[in-house]
Amino acid sequence: MERLMKIDRRLLYLISVALVAVTIFMPLGLPVKVSPLAVQTYDAIQNLPDNSVVLIAPMYDPGAAGELNPMLKAMLYQCMERGYKIILGNTNWTLGVAIAHDMITPIAAEFNYVYGTDYIEFGSKPGGSVWMQSAQTDLAGAAIVDFNNDPIGQFPLIQAVPRLTQEYIAAVLVLDCGTPGAVEWLQIITQGTSIKLIVGEIQMSVPDSMTYVQSGQYNGMIAGSRGGAEYEQLVGRPGAALKSQDTMSVIALMVALFIVLGNIGYVTRKR
Repeated sequence: MERLMKIDRRLLYLISVALVAVTIFMPLGLPVKVSPLAVQTYDAIQNLPDNSVVLIAPMYDPGAAGELNPMLKAMLYQCMERGYKIILGNTNWTLGVAIAHDMITPIAAEFNYVYGTDYIEFGSKPGGSVWMQSAQTDLAGAAIVDFNNDPIGQFPLIQAVPRLTQEYIAAVLVLDCGTPGAVEWLQIITQGTSIKLIVGEIQMSVPDSMTYVQSGQYNGMIAGSRGGAEYEQLVGRPGAALKSQDTMSVIALMVALFIVLGNIGYVTRKR
């Protein structure tokens, strides 16, 4: 025990780095307990009517990608497995649509989704809440062109969804890290309608967003990286969020072990 008390702290750092590397490159697949909130969120999307149209808004930039990318990927898989048609785009967050484009393209190919018919990307539009109000009355007129700068009104999906209203949209799924964000979609598009609003939230914003969940204004919320891991597990698509929980669990176990050994060493030496 005396030897344990004299271990060089640099060795402990090396062990920590090694454990993190192992869990990143060789995931342990440790179980994650799924919370009622994650189940509520999964069910809110899963139980939408068949052939629904959903709007997915990646309202974030690369700074929040670590937490929100896994949520977006799992959402895309769940929606396409259910056969929902997808309209993807945002307002103001220009880098968010680029991140989402790189993600949706291979997944759409996997499900044989046809661009313009089964899914479409309208890119990022300036204007925030003002743009949302315009899209509520005329989506094609507000968007004008798609992500590829082609006239968006020519595509069958936009012709079938002329407005962002409850007649055409079953749910809005927002990946949120700031303003404009989920609150603006709530105030302008989903408040007082049957359109469901489901949010993927960064961890630091979860406490504030819980009030919207508890009031029923948000029909579900993926709460931070832990919530992302739970959601991946429910969707059946393990990814980066679940891997990160392996790392967190191993580090927590390591810290607990060192605390126990340190206290044992202290008591032993004192005696």
